[in-house]
Amino acid sequence: MTIPGAPPVRVESAHPAAPYAVDQLGYWRTDLAAQPPATPDGGLRILAGDFNATLDHAPLRALLRTGYVDAADAVGAGLTGTWGPYDGDLIPPVAIDHVLVDRRIAVRAVEVHPLPGSDHRPVLAALRLPGPAQTLARERP
Repeated sequence: MTIPGAPPVRVESAHPAAPYAVDQLGYWRTDLAAQPPATPDGGLRILAGDFNATLDHAPLRALLRTGYVDAADAVGAGLTGTWGPYDGDLIPPVAIDHVLVDRRIAVRAVEVHPLPGSDHRPVLAALRLPGPAQTLARERP
C-alpha cells in the first residue's frame, strides 16, 4: 500500500493451519514458521489474520521476535478473545486473530467486534505509519 506522506507498507493476510489434533501440530508449526519475518532494516510490513495461535505459543513469539508487535497487546487488549466455539462448548474465547505490525508503526487503538454467524471476531486496529524521514532514521545504524 502507498499512503500519502508515509513510506510504502506491505499488508499481508495470514491463516496458518489450525492445530485441532495432535497429527496437525507439524503443519501448524510449519505454517507459522513460513510467515514472513518483519523487516526492521527494510520496508514496513503488517501481517493480519487468523494465526491459530495465542501470544503464549512459542511459534508466534518467534515471529514477533523478528520485529513485529501484536497491536492488541500493545494497547493492553492482548487477551481479548477473538475466537470461541460459541456453540455451547466449554472453551472460553481466546485471542488467535492478530494484527502484527512492524515495531516502527504506532498502534493507536484496537477494537474486537462481534460478527453474527462466525466463530471469529474481527480485529480493527488504528495505526499510525511513520513519516519517510522517521523510517529512514530508524533504519540507519
